[in-house]
Amino acid sequence: MSGITGGALARLAFWAKGMVSINDARMEWPGFSYSEAEWARMRALSEPIGAGTYQLFTIVNAVIFIVIAAIGIFGVFLPLATVLFPVPAETSALKFSLLLAACAFLIIGLGLPISMRLSAMLVGGKTVREALVSRAGDEALSSKVSWQINRIMLIMCGLLVPGILLFIAYDIQAGPIVMALKWLAIALMAVSTATGIARQRKS
Repeated sequence: MSGITGGALARLAFWAKGMVSINDARMEWPGFSYSEAEWARMRALSEPIGAGTYQLFTIVNAVIFIVIAAIGIFGVFLPLATVLFPVPAETSALKFSLLLAACAFLIIGLGLPISMRLSAMLVGGKTVREALVSRAGDEALSSKVSWQINRIMLIMCGLLVPGILLFIAYDIQAGPIVMALKWLAIALMAVSTATGIARQRKS
């Protein structure tokens, strides 16, 4: 028996719907890889969720997260910035960037799970939950998805956000770096697409 709750199973099903759509398009998200058994389970979980239901879920999730982000910015970031940096002209770019990165980590780390939880509850409803039957391994799969999301969040908030702000603050000429990152992103997309095509042919 799986120890996963009905709400967590619904959230996993909505996540599975999105990932299956990406996989069907013969693409992959770097950092979000699954075994054949996990893909099969996610496909089974995504079946009760129609395209319209999933689209509504994404809209509701986005709206809720934007509200949470606004609360975080006006209720946490701005008050802290006012207290810590009373004189904006004398504010260190590094300190400001670290504060923004920490607040982004807090907002995304807490806000995204909350928005997904509320969205699955509001959109999924009783009908979707009744169609989902938990199986052994669902709890482990849900934990894996949570870790993957947190890992990407750590990379974004720990490196990307402060990195971009520091480049802007110190007027670093990042033309060659940006170009290299652009071609790296293109290469990753190509590899992702090729991997997806190869997987489809094997299946």
